[in-house]
Amino acid sequence: MSIAALRLTMPKQNLHISRDTTAMYRDVLVNQVLNVADFGSHFDKVLANLHNLNRMPLNGDVRYNLTEALINQFLLFVQQVRAGDLVLTNRQRSELPDINREFAYAAKLLLRDAVPHSKEEMANFVYWAISAMAEQLQDYSEQHRTQPGLLWAEVNRLYQFAESRLLTDFHSNKPDNRDIESRYKQALLFQAAQPEHLNDEEQRLVEGYLRKWAFRGQLNRLESRDFNSQYFYIDLESTLGIQSSKEIQSSANDDSVRVLNPLPIIEQTRQHMQQLRNGTAAEKIGFPKKSDNIDAFMALKKALVAWKQASSRRFERAPCSIEARTALGLNTIYSYLRSPQSVLDSLVVSHTINSSKTGACVKITHLLKDKELLAVGDVVMHHQNSDTKGRLGLVRWLKRTGESIVFGLEFIVGNLQPVTVRVRDSVAEALLISTSENESLITHKGYCASNTPVRLKSSRHGISLDARAQSLIQRGQHVDQIRLKRNQAV
Repeated sequence: MSIAALRLTMPKQNLHISRDTTAMYRDVLVNQVLNVADFGSHFDKVLANLHNLNRMPLNGDVRYNLTEALINQFLLFVQQVRAGDLVLTNRQRSELPDINREFAYAAKLLLRDAVPHSKEEMANFVYWAISAMAEQLQDYSEQHRTQPGLLWAEVNRLYQFAESRLLTDFHSNKPDNRDIESRYKQALLFQAAQPEHLNDEEQRLVEGYLRKWAFRGQLNRLESRDFNSQYFYIDLESTLGIQSSKEIQSSANDDSVRVLNPLPIIEQTRQHMQQLRNGTAAEKIGFPKKSDNIDAFMALKKALVAWKQASSRRFERAPCSIEARTALGLNTIYSYLRSPQSVLDSLVVSHTINSSKTGACVKITHLLKDKELLAVGDVVMHHQNSDTKGRLGLVRWLKRTGESIVFGLEFIVGNLQPVTVRVRDSVAEALLISTSENESLITHKGYCASNTPVRLKSSRHGISLDARAQSLIQRGQHVDQIRLKRNQAV
């Protein structure tokens, strides 16, 4: 396979370049960006200048001299951003997809124009391009948008090119001494972890974990058409990333199919979850620095379910179109439960687009405010206009399309009432859920630790009771659901 056969998307190169402009770009992109800290402080200038440079016709040596060191600093920079070690301004955060796109262009232009002096240098060119495009895929996941097929098609073709040139296992690729296969498997396994089922923090943790451990997955050629339901499959000639054994069977060309065996990383994940339970610090087993053990455990738990390809849906959902209003955020739900009619008009307009015995799929067309309050793992109160009262539900997955947001709800069963909670000297609003078998409490995230004594006061009846928080049931972006045991009946 030739580089021309890769059919890589490139920007139009219709800007003029002169000796003076070349000197200016060298000053900004080479002389002013010597390390990751420089990259952050010159973020805006790098974006503007690289955007223009990518649209100028250059010979390969000039392009290499202007962008080689910059690409290395960029990849280290974006790793620290993903890990949370570097905090971007709101404007930089909004422009991160733009700068990732420009670096993907820069890496692909190097691959096209520059002449590598060795096989190792060619491997590094491909590694840069795959890494930069994988960061673009990550941007879509962070926004809970579908990863584009055209982008996956280019990544797949690049990996196929690397295979054909025997480049996939060079371990000294700059800047982080990783090989092409491991970086490709990281992108595949992250997609297989179903990022739409992960909140922002869980995505960050799974991405950081895979950056260290994705090499455990085993990627091989398809040897027979006896497809294994425990494995994932990739058609390098398709516009898709990961596929299941059922999805891949329609592929006509066995030569382009690769098999990803996740069982080794599944076993590794189980061991790491046990270590987290036993108190091993999350960062010691590969998570970003200062990661919370509970957050890390919950993130791995979700990834493990996805990698095992186990479905939890028990009932089919029926399409419908029912107008509704949805309360976002624990404080708004608390107010709704105390006095539904007083806050109903201030709730978000939504539509139920399908439903089942245990849940529903909800669409919000325009969410202009409180976007941060709608996240995977959090609770919402969903009140259909045809019903007399709303139902509390847990957001299981979330996707964005244009300005619309679609999310899946699993209804929470039990008697629900708003309460105030006192833990030591801190008082907060919470939700008490009671069933015939147990009770649980929904609080702000991190408010109530396991084995903590709490005092509850019912907002409806003015009754107080003492209880003790037990094990954590669910953790979302903003809330925890924790088991509760009463000390005495009141």
